[in-house]
Formats: sequence, structure tokens, C-alpha cells
Amino acid sequence: METDESVSQRHQQAVEEFNQQQHRGDGARVAGSLAGGLTLLRDLLYVRLHDDVERRVGMDSMLSPVSVEKTAKTTKAEIDLFQIAVSAITVRQQNYIIGGDDWYLPWLTRFRLGRLSEDPRVAKRLSLYLAATPDRQRLIFTNVMSSVLAESRRAPLVLFRLVPHAVQVVTALAFEDHVLCDAAREQQLHLLPAIRDCHHCRGKLLDNGEECRLCGNPLWKFEWLTAAD
Repeated sequence: METDESVSQRHQQAVEEFNQQQHRGDGARVAGSLAGGLTLLRDLLYVRLHDDVERRVGMDSMLSPVSVEKTAKTTKAEIDLFQIAVSAITVRQQNYIIGGDDWYLPWLTRFRLGRLSEDPRVAKRLSLYLAATPDRQRLIFTNVMSSVLAESRRAPLVLFRLVPHAVQVVTALAFEDHVLCDAAREQQLHLLPAIRDCHHCRGKLLDNGEECRLCGNPLWKFEWLTAAD
């Protein structure tokens, strides 16, 4: 398990590499924004797929605390892999940086996963996502989640449709592309109009790392996900 110091060192290395490779001076802002946004999304998605499902429909099996911890770690790593792929595709399509995803993909993978990025299975999973259409990517991801976290099969399907757009928002915010941010949120609103019904945030875009405690924006709680059921 990584220490706070090793995570901090990895963050600093990512900042320095970004500034050097991109000939920019805002690496700390970009890396910090990506880290805050992707970490929050990852953790919220795990809560939606595990905690929220458990509260809503219960669990069929009893797992030891060790098994729960191991499952959580594996699930979050798989979520990170999906987010890395979607973010890299967004960067390539929007031409945010020099070198496109040929540089960004390994940089973000090291940044997010640390030593785990050296595992051959990581490159294999990322290649699978990158070669797929958006619909196929989502299907692969849904199946992966089912295999590592069985209860995820009981989560509302709209959740898996919202996630790629949420990753687009995080990436676009980090690179200050507000046009894409708005377009991605409009896609989410189309999928889940109830987003607008939150009396606190009204479904507005939040800064990376921020969460609406009422509705769960940027990844909504079950009451909102099932509002149209």
C-alpha cells in the first residue's frame, strides 16, 4: 500500500514531467485538477456500485473485512483504468496537448496507478478500451465491474452511461475547455433530466473534486438515478 509520501512524490513527478514535456508552467494546476476530479469520480462510483446497492437491495453473501478491502482495491483500480482510457481519448480528440495520447496515456497511467502501471494486464486492458467504440467501451467496463463486484449488476444502468461523460467533464475542466464541459453535461441531462431537480446545485457543473452533498453531483445518488423509474 502506498504511503502519503510516495503519493506526494508521484504527484510532484507528474507535475514536473508535464511542465517539461508540454513546455508549460501550469502542470500543478492540471495535475491537481485531474487528480481531484478522477479520484472523486472513482470513489463515488464505488459507493454507487457497492454501498448504495447494499443499502437499497441488500447483499446475497457475507464477506470478511479482508475480502471487502481487497475487492474495493481491485474495483477502484479497474475504475481508474476506464477513466484513464476515456480521458486519453478526450485529450486526443480535443488536441489539448503536444504529443496527444501517445504521451498523455502513459503519463496519466503512471500518475494514477503508480507501480501498478507496470503490470502487463494494465496495458492489455487499456488497449481493449482504446480500440473500442464508446458503446463497446461501456459494455466492456460494465462486464468488468460485474466480474470484480457482483453487486454492481444491480445498479441502475443509466449510471454506466453517465460515467464516460463525467470523465470528459473532469478532463475538459483540467484543460479549461468549458465548451466541452457544457456539451458533456448536456448529454448527462439528456440521459437523466432529474439532475436539474436538485435544490442545492441545480445540476450545474462543479469544480473538479467538489461534490453536491444533496444529490451527489458529479455522480448522482440512487434517488436521482432512479427518478424516472
